[in-house]
Amino acid sequence: MGVVAWEEGFEAAAAKARATGKPLLLYWGAVWCPPCNRVKADIFAHDEFAERMRAVVPVWIDGDVPGAQALAQRLKLRSYPTLVLYTPGGVEVTRLPGEIDGDMFVTLLDGALDASHSASASLAAALDGSRTLAAAEWTLLAHYAWDTDEGVLLQGRPVHDVLQALAQACPVPAAASRLRLLALALHADPAAASWLVDLCRDAEFVRANRDIFFNHGNLVRQSGNAQVAGLLFDLAQAWADDMWLSTSDRLLAVRLQMRMARVGHPAPGMPERMRAAVHDALAAAETPYERHTLVNTAYSALNDAGLHDEAQALLQAELPGALAPYYLMLYLASGARRRGDTAAMLDWYEQAWRTAPGTATRLQWGVTYLTALLEATAEPVSTLGSTPESDTSSSVGRIEQAASMIAADIAAIPDAFSQRNRLQLAKLADRLAQGPHAPALLQTLRSGL
Repeated sequence: MGVVAWEEGFEAAAAKARATGKPLLLYWGAVWCPPCNRVKADIFAHDEFAERMRAVVPVWIDGDVPGAQALAQRLKLRSYPTLVLYTPGGVEVTRLPGEIDGDMFVTLLDGALDASHSASASLAAALDGSRTLAAAEWTLLAHYAWDTDEGVLLQGRPVHDVLQALAQACPVPAAASRLRLLALALHADPAAASWLVDLCRDAEFVRANRDIFFNHGNLVRQSGNAQVAGLLFDLAQAWADDMWLSTSDRLLAVRLQMRMARVGHPAPGMPERMRAAVHDALAAAETPYERHTLVNTAYSALNDAGLHDEAQALLQAELPGALAPYYLMLYLASGARRRGDTAAMLDWYEQAWRTAPGTATRLQWGVTYLTALLEATAEPVSTLGSTPESDTSSSVGRIEQAASMIAADIAAIPDAFSQRNRLQLAKLADRLAQGPHAPALLQTLRSGL
């Protein structure tokens, strides 16, 4: 397995890049984030990736490091994970997707390292026709991480419109098809159904772009085409049996089959197949990163199969040895909400918050817990805690206690009102403004936002 010598401070890494003339690769993520852990397991662990990092200054920024959210606001980073390549002088070249496999990532990274134009410059030329783009530029745009752009390229333009325009202008068939597929994944277009059928007959193309089908289950639903569902079901069967694919991709393939079954494709015995696939995938996990990613996918897959109790039992069993148990507790809370068990929901949200390490995560989890408390205030007091006779387990008591602790966290965090923190606190302020609870916290939020 490759070993990468990650820098841990952005400014020092940027200075090193300038001094050495090496490009800078930034990774922005969080310990609890399943897609981040997939990147660590499927991309960072590749020997080829480690080899490329010898010619690059790689910097790892954890969203919970003090000051990380303020830095992220400056660099326009928000979604975990975000991967950005810069020139030695600090000009952003492109944002790379984290959903693809390690081999494809290395190929795209090679293209980005050799790029003569930034993705921003290529996009501008593609849209205004000022020059002819090279095939490599179209590949870079087709595989740009549009979902983590944060306005760097889009500049306020609707991503669907940009992707459609690029797809129409692109002369490279594979890149044009991926761009059109991305546009369709983001916006319903029934007229594209026949095109999607033809595309799904190209097994090689669909396999190379399976990340879109894995992450945009609405593609078939939007086209309303049973033929697409059947083609994807069969392709996913081949992927599920393909030992060249990662364990994560093989499990995602079975989940895709389950989703095709849910939109109407005949698939008897899928719940049992899903149960077996989850068992096999978890048994094959080799690292904590991989297991955390697989548990996240397995939970989703079991719920898709209607195996809700088994999904909850999986999380309960994982908690003692989990990489980030506080993250799994959010899912346990969601399961309790689905069952109508308000007390259990609030207890899980509270436990997730109280056990979450890291300033940003704790603050964001606290907002989740307090928001759930506020939404539950219409419930009888006895449903809000296991010991209703105590003041802090009553609705008002728990709300005020949580509000006080969140206010203390805000006071202790210099970048409490930056980036991801700011988005969550703004939502909380809107919610508090609707009722009489926690006026002191609301005043603190209004003064900071």
